[in-house]
Amino acid sequence: MLNQNKMKHLKNIRLLFALCLFISSVVANGQTPGGVEDFTVHGQSTFDATIKDAVKQSDLPDIVDTVKRLKDLPLAIQQKVFETNYKAIPIQAAKMVNEPLSKLYYSQIKAGFGNYTMPYGEIWLNNLRSKEYAYGFHYKHLSAHYTAEDRGFAGFSDNDVNIYGKKFYKKHTLSGDLNYYRNVNQFYGFPDSLIEKNDLTNNFIKQRFQAFEGKLNLKSFFNDSAKVNHDIHLNYYNYSDKFATAENNVFADALLKTYVNKERLNIHVSTDYYNTKSKTDTVNDFIFRLNPYFEAGGEKWNVNLGVNVVVDKFSDTSAKFYFYPKLSVDYNIYNNFVIPYAGIDGGLLKNSFRSLSTANPFIVSSPGYANTNNVFNAFGGLRGVLSSKTSYDAKVTYSRYKNQVFYLINYDNFLSNKFNVVYNDASLLNVNGQIKYQLKEKVNIIAKGNYYGWQVDSNAKAWHRPDFDITLSGIYNLKSKILIKADLFYIGKQWALQQTTDAATGITTPKQIQLKGFADINLGAEYRYSKMLSFFVNFNNLGNVRYYRWDRYPTQRFNAMVGVTFVPF
Repeated sequence: MLNQNKMKHLKNIRLLFALCLFISSVVANGQTPGGVEDFTVHGQSTFDATIKDAVKQSDLPDIVDTVKRLKDLPLAIQQKVFETNYKAIPIQAAKMVNEPLSKLYYSQIKAGFGNYTMPYGEIWLNNLRSKEYAYGFHYKHLSAHYTAEDRGFAGFSDNDVNIYGKKFYKKHTLSGDLNYYRNVNQFYGFPDSLIEKNDLTNNFIKQRFQAFEGKLNLKSFFNDSAKVNHDIHLNYYNYSDKFATAENNVFADALLKTYVNKERLNIHVSTDYYNTKSKTDTVNDFIFRLNPYFEAGGEKWNVNLGVNVVVDKFSDTSAKFYFYPKLSVDYNIYNNFVIPYAGIDGGLLKNSFRSLSTANPFIVSSPGYANTNNVFNAFGGLRGVLSSKTSYDAKVTYSRYKNQVFYLINYDNFLSNKFNVVYNDASLLNVNGQIKYQLKEKVNIIAKGNYYGWQVDSNAKAWHRPDFDITLSGIYNLKSKILIKADLFYIGKQWALQQTTDAATGITTPKQIQLKGFADINLGAEYRYSKMLSFFVNFNNLGNVRYYRWDRYPTQRFNAMVGVTFVPF
C-alpha cells in the first residue's frame, strides 16, 4: 500500500514538471497556448517598487552610558574637630623575676696577728644601698717589730685613713675623698755592728712619710650623643717626711667626650703644680697637658688617633714644649679569637718626692728632681680568647727615655744606708705576656711575665731594675665556703753598684755586682663560717728565702698570720 502511494506522488510530480516546461516554452515564443493570437494588457499603478536598506547587526556591543555628566560645581571643605571621649588606660609594667639583691651591712672588721710581732686591723663603715648617695669610712693598720739578721731594727708601720662620699644626680655624680697616710720604716741597710760602735738609736734610722689628701670628682652620664660628657677632677695633697722635706701638689684635669659624625672626640686637659721644699733647696714645677684624640671603629676594627702636647715649666728654667703622637689600631680577625694591635705614644713622667719615695722608701730626703721624657713607645701585639674560659695578651714594646730614674747607694755617710736617685738616658725592649683562665666563680688563674731589655747610655747599668719578672696567681672557691689563694712571684737578676775597700791600701773603688733573682711563694685560705663570720690564715715566703729587692736591705723570711673577719652590724 505504501508503494502504491509513492508511485502516485511520483506520477503527479512528473505531470507538474511537464506542464511547467510547456508554459515556459510558450511564453518564450510569444504565443498563447493552442495557437491563440498575442494580446496585450495595459495597467497603471502608483506603487514604487524599491528595496529597503538592510539593517546589519554589529559584531561589537554598543556601550550605552547611563551616567549623566554634571556641571562643575564649586567645592568647599569645612573643618570641624571631631571630639572623642577616648581615655588612655596605662599598661602595667611587666614583672621580671630577677636575682634577689644581696643584703648589705653597715660595717666589717678584719683583724689578725702574725710572727715578728705583727698586728693587723682593718675596718669599714658605710651606708646601705641608696639611689641618692653613698658614704663610708675605712681605716687600716699593719706593723711589725723585728730585727733583720746582721742588720739593724727593721720594724715598720702603715696606717691609712679614708673618708669618702658620693652624691647621685639625674645625669651626674659628685664624689669626694679625704685621705690620710702615715708610713714608717727604718734605714736598716747596714751591719748591726755599727749600731753598737756608734751607739745609734732606732730614731736615728727612722723614716716617716705622711700625706694629707683631698679629692673632688664631677662626672656626667648623658645619653644624648650630641651633648658633651665630662669627667672633672680636682686634687690636692701635702706630703712630707721626718727630715723636713715637704711637697704640695695641686692637680686639675678634665676629660671631655662628644661625637663628630660617627667618631668620638676626646679632649683630655690637665694642669699639675708641684712645690717641694727641703733643707737644701726649693723646687717648683708646673706641667700643662693637652691630649685631643679621635676614637673610630667598625664591626671588626678600632682606631685611636690624636696628639699629646705638654708644656713643662721647671723652677727657673724656661718652659719646654713636648709633642707626642697617639695612635693605636686593632683588628678583630675572627670572633675575638685573634686581635692584632699596634700603636705609638709617649708622654712626660713627673718625678716628685712622693712618687720616688713610694717606689723606693729608702731614698735620701733631697734626691734631686728631673722629669722623665718618654720620647715614644712603639708597640704591637696579639690578644683574644682561646675559649669561653681563657683569654690571652702578648705584647712587644720598644721605648726611648730621657732622664730615666735609677737608684744607687749613697756612700757619703758612714752607714751607707740610703739611696741616691740618678738619671740617665736609656732604651727599653719590653716583652709582656699574660693568660687568664676563669671557670665561673670557682677557679680564677692569672699568669703573666715581663722581660726587660735595658740599654743605658754612658755604659751604665739599669741599676736596681730586674731583667724579668713572673707572676702566677690563683683563687679556688669551694661553694663560697672555703677560699684558697696562692701567689708565686719571681724577680730576676738586677745590677747594683757597691764600694770595696782594699785592706792594704785603704783605697775604695766601685764594683758592679748582680743581685740574685728570687722567688716568693705565698699561700692563704679563708673559711666562711657564715655571712657574718669567717677565719683566715696567710703564709708568706714559704721558701724561707732571704732575698734583696734593694741592695743592703734583706726582706723578711717566712712569716704567717691568722685572723678573723666579722660583721658586727
